[in-house]
Amino acid sequence: MGNVTCNPNDKKCPYWSKNNGHDCRMTKGGLYIPMPEHIELFCSTVHYIKCHQYMRGCELLQEAAKKYGFIVDGGRRRFRRISERISLVVTLCDVNRRPIELLDDRAITLDLSLGGLRIESHREIPPETLVAFEFGPDFSSPDLAGVGEVKWCESRLDSGLFEAGIAFSDFSLTQAIGNHLGLPMM
Repeated sequence: MGNVTCNPNDKKCPYWSKNNGHDCRMTKGGLYIPMPEHIELFCSTVHYIKCHQYMRGCELLQEAAKKYGFIVDGGRRRFRRISERISLVVTLCDVNRRPIELLDDRAITLDLSLGGLRIESHREIPPETLVAFEFGPDFSSPDLAGVGEVKWCESRLDSGLFEAGIAFSDFSLTQAIGNHLGLPMM
């Protein structure tokens, strides 16, 4: 899948919608309703990453991201950053990705990309820390939540604030951020 990754800790496919007629939301411009055997083998298990619909959807997302300049070839960054300030709640996670402690309920994003986000926080968050975050009502998909790993954190001199870079650990966030930024998703 190249630069777009999935979350191997997901227990089922993030695009399989049991509540919406058992359809696959990875398909755009059509409808794919998986058969019960397919659901049992892929959609409702960790093996969803081997599903042909999921793999093709990831390829199409990758192609669209490159075409519209959201993936950068060469250089230090893989994804183009887009400046945007959105309210965010950040929570510390345990090794099983479960939220255990509120870190900052007044954090904001400074920029977004298909691979992660840069935030401003009132708390220092050590690198390699797993955090859960939830976007506020000013985001196009209010209450969207995800998990990521803090890659770096630096103090902003004399302000009492910190900037941190968080890498997404969930492919569904890549698609949600792409939708928010106006990237055609297939």
